[in-house]
Amino acid sequence: MGSMIVLAVGRLEIDWGKNSGFTDHSALFQQTDLAQVPYYYVDEANPENENGSFNLVAEYKDGMSKRLADVIDRINLLGHTPAYARREFDYLSQLNGFETKTFSFDDLAHALASVDVQAVSADYGEGDEDFGKFFHRYMLERLGVALDPVSSWSVSEGMENLSAYTVLQLLARNPLAASLPVTWQFADVEHGGWAHRSDFLKRLEQSNRFLIVTEGSSDAGIIKHAFRILKPHIADFFDFVDMAEGYPFSGTGNLFNFTKGLISISVQNNVVVIYDNDAEGVYNFDRTSGLNIPDNMRILKLPDLPEFTEFETVGTSGHHRANINRRAAAIECYLDTGRSPIVRWKNFHKDLGVYHGELIDKTDAMNRFYSVTDAQQDYDFSKIVAVLEMIVSECVAMRERALLKELEAKILPAASDDD
Repeated sequence: MGSMIVLAVGRLEIDWGKNSGFTDHSALFQQTDLAQVPYYYVDEANPENENGSFNLVAEYKDGMSKRLADVIDRINLLGHTPAYARREFDYLSQLNGFETKTFSFDDLAHALASVDVQAVSADYGEGDEDFGKFFHRYMLERLGVALDPVSSWSVSEGMENLSAYTVLQLLARNPLAASLPVTWQFADVEHGGWAHRSDFLKRLEQSNRFLIVTEGSSDAGIIKHAFRILKPHIADFFDFVDMAEGYPFSGTGNLFNFTKGLISISVQNNVVVIYDNDAEGVYNFDRTSGLNIPDNMRILKLPDLPEFTEFETVGTSGHHRANINRRAAAIECYLDTGRSPIVRWKNFHKDLGVYHGELIDKTDAMNRFYSVTDAQQDYDFSKIVAVLEMIVSECVAMRERALLKELEAKILPAASDDD
């Protein structure tokens, strides 16, 4: 039979391979996800039960394990979003000639949202048949979908090429699956000599990571630390400019010129440029947004927040409460700034017609943030979480668009062949 490798949620197999023929799912996991996970084998002492099915026993071996919700966040950053899942299903229905009125994406979604992933048997039959036959013989019945024989074969042929990540997206809506881990059972393939441990425990490929470029080292350092403590399950998706020898792009003007340089050389990395939400940052954000930005780049500004609309400020005219969005909200303002934070107005920005401001005691706010090592500590993370969510949302949109373009390129020739 050979050495098997399985991606599963509970006892529901999502994808499997044999010997050297398997899909690389390492991007779903981090090296710290190595754990003892269950592997199911035929009970040699009592191989069959009275129903003619195999009796299975579980053995625990090394494998990868990560909770489904965290895996979904990684899948989204790979571009396999719910929108992509639906488009992929439509493409497969077109390619395999079954009507979505007969079996729709919503039918599949409903079935996967209700299947008991712990009750299904891990005995799926011969183990060397293709996924289409597997789906036809076992999954349709287990998912409770009733189709006529011709339609069921067409659907099964289509499902043969449905990505594991689309299935996982739909399983994430299943309350019985939400609390379960996604496991990747690679030990048998490794022990069989078909692959090495380093094929499973490895760093994300460069094509799946995002380079974050900011106005200065403090911005990059804060965002990096925030990902580490608040979203550690996706922190490895984000690279930052190496600051070991001094940050090379300090200042908004330098960042604008650097971005123009990246565009001119058609940089292949996924790049996210982030400006502060102050007068100088807004000015250069607007300038940069007017450039011919390629699909693999995003130009962002720290988000406007309601908390900044009535902020204590001080200037030549004394103390006033003012809106510091787009005028003085640099990265330090998104930290826990204590009970009485104050922004001091400084120079007048003639291009925008507003004063530029800066948080008083911003170094103290930064030092307090760097002392935080646990998301459970008594600290107001709400504003920096808004920054992280903005970054993640834009990165997901970038990768989703890239995958959808690849899929559309496949759909157009298929449509031409039908004509």
